[in-house]
Amino acid sequence: MTAGRPSGSIRAEKPALVLLNFGGPRHLEEVPDFLYEILRDPNTVQLPFPQWGQNLLARFIARRRGREVTRQYAAIGGCSPLVAATERIAAVLRQALDSAGRPLPVHVAHRYLPGHAACVVDEILAAGADAILALPLYPQFSYATSGSSFQQLHGLLAGAGWEGRLCAVRSYPDAAGYLEALCESLSDCLARARLQPHDTVILCSAHGLPRGYVERGDPYRLELYRTLEALRQRFDTWRIELSFQSRVGPAEWLRPYTDEIIPSLAEQGARHVVFLPISFVNDHLETLYEVGVTYFDQVRRHGMTPHRVAAIEHHPSHIRMLSDAALRWLDGRAGVPLAELLPPDQSFARRGRWAWGLWLMALLAALLLAVR
Repeated sequence: MTAGRPSGSIRAEKPALVLLNFGGPRHLEEVPDFLYEILRDPNTVQLPFPQWGQNLLARFIARRRGREVTRQYAAIGGCSPLVAATERIAAVLRQALDSAGRPLPVHVAHRYLPGHAACVVDEILAAGADAILALPLYPQFSYATSGSSFQQLHGLLAGAGWEGRLCAVRSYPDAAGYLEALCESLSDCLARARLQPHDTVILCSAHGLPRGYVERGDPYRLELYRTLEALRQRFDTWRIELSFQSRVGPAEWLRPYTDEIIPSLAEQGARHVVFLPISFVNDHLETLYEVGVTYFDQVRRHGMTPHRVAAIEHHPSHIRMLSDAALRWLDGRAGVPLAELLPPDQSFARRGRWAWGLWLMALLAALLLAVR
């Protein structure tokens, strides 16, 4: 587990744990606002102009895309299952900590549910917590996921004047419990379908990220490789590939793209494609619709049979890993100050470039007028 350097023993009367997750619409009417919150986040969509400009663009795109995304959520039951599933993880984790004799309040903060994290912070403050561990449900660290959630929690607590100890678990791309849950779930799928290595490809379709983010230092791809290598060691007779889904916009994203690798697998003689989620611990729109509908259809069109491994969610090994992380933090053996994990400052990239652009436009206009 990539927890960072330990931050010292916890000397707190009221410690608390916060699980950080992406969130999702709890009903179809919530879809446009959910999309807006994602698109307005500068850590998810990095644009070279001020926040107000990104907010306007985010609202415009959310309205345009809202109808199609609402249709997709309707196709998987009318809401995101991620919210309820995360609450189940929290409930089972509380039971595990109680059984270990170390009861601990476990809260859930969803990054893109409007106002959700603020309400959770209010609950934590009302309970008088004086030490908090932020535990992301993102196995691999990225500033666009864990970093953004860390920043939101840090900002809300700072804005409320809270002066307690705020720590975090950074990531766990090859932690034993996480890998055990993945491997057991994958083994069950392979056994149920009676698949064989010679004609099967296990495709780890991860959430994509713009290539430029990685080139500027985001460690997401490297952490995915750690997960991939650990899986290949455990399933050394199987072919395991990594691809990326969910790209949007014209920018170059991490490759290979899932929709581009599928045809090549058919050309190489694969008969079965097993989709294994490694950057998601919950099933949600990207696993149930993008994989389970869009990519399943594409696999079938190319003459292959698709299979999907369910997300690990509250798998016992996953819960044990989360519980161990919390216990190690309570004992002062894990955790890193959350402030060390915040996304890089984008103030110049956003406001500075915008200001220079306006200055250059004004200079150009003055030159044109002078020529006339």
